[in-house]
Amino acid sequence: MATSIETILVVDDDIFVRMPIAQCLRDCGYKVVEAVSAEEAMAVLTRSDTVIDLVFTDIEMPGAVDGFGLAKWIRDHRPGVDVLLAGTVPRAVESAKEVCQQGQVPKPYDPQTVHNRIRRLLATRAKVELRK
Repeated sequence: MATSIETILVVDDDIFVRMPIAQCLRDCGYKVVEAVSAEEAMAVLTRSDTVIDLVFTDIEMPGAVDGFGLAKWIRDHRPGVDVLLAGTVPRAVESAKEVCQQGQVPKPYDPQTVHNRIRRLLATRAKVELRK
């Protein structure tokens, strides 16, 4: 279980991928917001009524902005939000390291692996915030 109620934004255009991982994260104690595109995710992230702690996003998505573009946007506009990328693109592993601390989660992914990576990211952030 999560130690506090962090909010995770799950971004994936495939409903059959997004819904199960979103439910798994809810079952682990997180509040989850879902988005079907990077553009929708950016809209959620710019709303003042929603605090997002971490974005878990697919790399390959239709539209003008893919997961890498979303991660770069978050780094530029919401630097306090952690990003975890998921995908199968071979070039993605190196590129993912450039835009998020934890690199990439390969798809298809194991929900427990995703939860563990998210928990580590949020724990690292909590330690940094305690030092401030």
